[in-house]
Amino acid sequence: MSQDAAWYDVDSVARGQFRTFSELGDSISMTVRDRRHALALSGEEWNAWTEFVADGALPTRPALPEMLIRLGVATSRLAHLAEARVDAQ
Repeated sequence: MSQDAAWYDVDSVARGQFRTFSELGDSISMTVRDRRHALALSGEEWNAWTEFVADGALPTRPALPEMLIRLGVATSRLAHLAEARVDAQ
């Protein structure tokens, strides 16, 4: 696999993880402020990452590996929260 193809895969995974996080946030009516807090992002970092998901450039902060970890942890927590809300209904 060429480096360009590998980068395309990594880029797609990062965008997909952010979209999954956003969809779960939507499902539990999570505010943008709470989403930023869950990912420990400043307003500037949040804007850069939301622009990235909309086909913008990859932000430098936090670095991609760190952001993927943050997204994984936060998405897992949101999934459990969403499941608990469904079970409570």
